[in-house]
Amino acid sequence: MSIEHIQSALEVFREFLKERDLKVTRQREILVRRIMEREEHFSAETLEDRVKGDGISKATIYRTLQLLCECGLVEEVALDDDRRMYEHVYGHDPHDHIVCVDCRKVFEFDGKPVLELQTRSTNNLGFTPVSHRMRIEARCDLLRETGACDRKEIKLI
Repeated sequence: MSIEHIQSALEVFREFLKERDLKVTRQREILVRRIMEREEHFSAETLEDRVKGDGISKATIYRTLQLLCECGLVEEVALDDDRRMYEHVYGHDPHDHIVCVDCRKVFEFDGKPVLELQTRSTNNLGFTPVSHRMRIEARCDLLRETGACDRKEIKLI
């Protein structure tokens, strides 16, 4: 992600905080930068590892993640019942997730057709869509056919 894109995300977050009379702190800005620097799913714990030495408490990490979700820069990703994962979505096209039930790897796919169906369905029923989460659990054909799967967690967008 480019420096300009990170700066733009920071401005969105600063404006969000100001609208709610919340402080723009050094710790919050560091967290936004660390999140936006990488294109990957992450947990609060992995984020905590990334900011070790920056003087950011676990409570600040969790509170800031909640604010970033409310702001729309980050989304919680329902990968499975055990893991609470996140990803930054600012400036990204919509996408959804396939989770391999064998190896637990996560694959992303184009979510535009899903959004179109969501909009059509909710409008027909008199609703306006606000958000959605889709996780498809699937078995890997390659693993079933060959007994091995060397796929990496990939984005298929």
